[in-house]
Amino acid sequence: MNLFYSAACATAVSFFAQIVRAGSPEPVDTTKTYLLGEVVVTSSAKETNQLRTLPGSVSLLTPQMLSAGRIEAIRSISSLVPNLYIPDYGARLTSAIYLRGVGARSSGQSVGLYVDNIPYPDKSTFDFELTDIQRIEALRGPQGTLYGRNAMGGIINIYTLSPFDFQGTRLLLSAGNYGQRKVKASHYLLWRETLALSLGGYYGRSDGYFVNQLTGRKADPEESAGGRLRLEWKPLRSLAATYTLAFDYVTQGAFPYGLYHKDTGRTDPVCIGDSSSYRRNMLTHTLLLEYRADRFLLSSATGYQQFSDRMQMDQDFSPLTLFTLRQQQRQQAVSQEWAIRSRTESPYQWSFGLYGFWNNLHADAPVTFREDGVRTILRKVFDDLREQNPRMPHLLVLDNQLYIPGTFRTPSRGGALFHQSTYNDILPGLSLTAGLRLDYETQRLSYRSTAKMRMGIAVNNIVAEIPGIAPSEIEAEDRQDFFQWLPKLSLRYAFTPRTFTYLSAAKGYKAGGYNIQMSADVMQSRMQYDMMHQFVPSLAVLPEPAEKLMAYRPEYSWNYEAGLRSERPSWGLAGELTIFYTALRDVQITRFVESGSGRILSNAGRARSMGVEATLRTQFSAGLSAHLNYGYTHAVSLYDRTYLPYIPSHTLHIGMQYAHLFRRAWVDGFTLSTQLSGIGPIRWTEENDILQSFYALLNIKTGIRKGPFSVDVWARNLTNTSYAAFYFESFNRPYVQKGKPFQAGVDLSVVF
Repeated sequence: MNLFYSAACATAVSFFAQIVRAGSPEPVDTTKTYLLGEVVVTSSAKETNQLRTLPGSVSLLTPQMLSAGRIEAIRSISSLVPNLYIPDYGARLTSAIYLRGVGARSSGQSVGLYVDNIPYPDKSTFDFELTDIQRIEALRGPQGTLYGRNAMGGIINIYTLSPFDFQGTRLLLSAGNYGQRKVKASHYLLWRETLALSLGGYYGRSDGYFVNQLTGRKADPEESAGGRLRLEWKPLRSLAATYTLAFDYVTQGAFPYGLYHKDTGRTDPVCIGDSSSYRRNMLTHTLLLEYRADRFLLSSATGYQQFSDRMQMDQDFSPLTLFTLRQQQRQQAVSQEWAIRSRTESPYQWSFGLYGFWNNLHADAPVTFREDGVRTILRKVFDDLREQNPRMPHLLVLDNQLYIPGTFRTPSRGGALFHQSTYNDILPGLSLTAGLRLDYETQRLSYRSTAKMRMGIAVNNIVAEIPGIAPSEIEAEDRQDFFQWLPKLSLRYAFTPRTFTYLSAAKGYKAGGYNIQMSADVMQSRMQYDMMHQFVPSLAVLPEPAEKLMAYRPEYSWNYEAGLRSERPSWGLAGELTIFYTALRDVQITRFVESGSGRILSNAGRARSMGVEATLRTQFSAGLSAHLNYGYTHAVSLYDRTYLPYIPSHTLHIGMQYAHLFRRAWVDGFTLSTQLSGIGPIRWTEENDILQSFYALLNIKTGIRKGPFSVDVWARNLTNTSYAAFYFESFNRPYVQKGKPFQAGVDLSVVF
């Protein structure tokens, strides 16, 4: 792999050097970005640079690339963006996104997600169906100046198709193995010159890929549905308004984990005693207003999102009935951003903005210790205590089950002021961009829990129930305030209008928060203390306050990078080469609690992440194009030099698309695309003792078109490669979710 890495870097450097030396300056086009034969119109409400001249690393995913790769969810784009990894968590409950070594499983997002300029506030809402996408932009590295604290690793911007740009009807029918079935339909209508409407919906289902050996049924079936309404009004050439209503629903079997054997590297089939599932409803309203004057652009982006979900998890992932977690969330979130930026031909470009949000999250996360759990966990606790303290009476747990409720309210709100300036041609070809954001956020915690056990005392083999045991109670209130300055500075030097190099430095920041899923351990400690205090007061040790155990601090970073980017439309070539160094402080790390019955997010020390990214795209001919993305990340803890878990060292994607048009034939066209994606190695633990080695997946899609009809045959993981998609521990036992096996199917689409 080191040899491949060196060869790839040498090839990329040689390629860029040839581009820099060759060619004369080309006319500047300020409205379009050329991408290998496919023209994509891009714009931004607050960026002072055009996307193609942005002094930072960026990946632009066009409709052609998304169609060739059958990209239908955010987790699928990791193969198209260097150093981006989105593991298959086992449910749509959360999307753990890692970019350049920055990310975390359990805390808030480190990579922000925007859909049509509206931020999605919670990772529980990231995994939804992508339909009629106009483009996706992935900005790598901290984007805090313009996007805030949730952009420490980068930003993913999704833009949907406008009914002003396309009119007609789209229909897609898809079927594949493992019971995969999907239908999508959308209609785009131009009512009059100033008013346009689009309406679409989808429904999909899958029988699942993994069988629960205990029940003989599939462990991960899935069913989803949703719709989107978009209404655009342009009463004046200078004024535009867009309202969007989107609804998404999903229900699925979840967390198909199998026991992993460290000695052999083998993963057992799924064998779970209690069912695991996930269900979510999500509703999103957005309103965009835009006024274009001769010298400035004024915009307003308003978002309102609510979701409710329910997660049932067998947390021991074994045939035993140890304990289960049932988590229900209800969230309401409002965001508002006003921005104004210049749109003149002046060398100086500026942008100002004001942002505010309110997020109210209510979660119920009760844990139930089942029959085997009471016997093997709770009763063992008292047996161990008695063994350590012979004076302690022989206490017994008489209940067969123990229900530990946990109710959380974690409302948050915040605001920000931001500014960015770009001064072009300070010297011929030299530009400077500087930005600063003042970000404030406050979070509150309100936690309530009450639990009680029936206890008995054994004397001479006679067990008597102890009367009058009061329930254990916890009431915790806490508040955290976060205040940050987020600066960014970039220098860009253009050799030609389409070839430039840049240097940048930016501060990244991710707010702290509260652990919710460790509530059972907090209550266990409290119940243990209450028992000891009642029977052996001298041995009782008061546990730490719940709010102190649940809170974790913010994470910070400074990112430095240098890049070279070039586009040669006349040659059909485009590419980008970037090197980066990120210094991390107070890294938010997921650890497993001592009891083994859950996980907790805490702050580690310092870490660093450095690496390289290369992107090459070429148009060999009118119908043949190819692209290559490669990323290398070396992310280690500065304490013991171990690799940070869940972060792949290498990401690789090679894609090729071929299209041919026929004349006087029974078909109008033929298409063929191949996609090879590689990733790894991935260390799953802080000790780096368990890892997934580098693996590659091959996807193919081919089809024919006749008039408005298209038929495509596709295959994913064509070689049926076996790999670990996710790793988890429970009771100090390792579990793995295996990646999806070979899949194949047929798509029928109609556009008229």
